[in-house]
Parts: sequence; C-alpha cells; structure tokens
Amino acid sequence: MGKAIAGAVVVAIIAAILFYLWAGQNRVAQDELQQQIAALNNQVIQLRDENTQLKGQLASVQSEEQNLAAQNDELRKAIGTVKATGKLPPNLPYPPK
Repeated sequence: MGKAIAGAVVVAIIAAILFYLWAGQNRVAQDELQQQIAALNNQVIQLRDENTQLKGQLASVQSEEQNLAAQNDELRKAIGTVKATGKLPPNLPYPPK
C-alpha cells in the first residue's frame, strides 16, 4: 500500500512539473502574441494617419484639377471666339495663377 501511495505521489509530482513547463510555454507564446498585437495596432494607427494625409492631398489635387478644367473650358471658348470673330476675348484665364 505504501508503494502505491509513493508511486501516486511521484506521478503527481511529475504531472505538476509537466504542467508548470506547459504553462510557462503558454505564457511565453501569449507574451509574443501580445507584442505582435501591439505592433500591429501601431501599424494600424500609422496607416490611418497616412490615409488621412493622403485624403487631404487627394482633395487638394482634385480641387486643382477642377480649377484647371474650368480654365481649359474658358480657353476652348476663347479659341472658338477667335476662330469665329478673329478677335481675342479680354477675360482670358491666362497666364494661370
């Protein structure tokens, strides 16, 4: 009976050691995952900031494109006037501002 109890204690000790090692590996893996999550969150923040900046730049470019398209239309009208009348209209948008 004493040998059975001693054997059970030894098995329990070995199981406790194995559980401790397994739990330690899980802690290390969890710490690595937490670091990866933090790094990815930082990347998300940086990409959002960059996206905001690019949206602002895009709005600026689109505004400039609209201005240039309006000037282009005015110049086409002026060319049509010159072809029709032979005289240049006084309010040309050239040179661009």
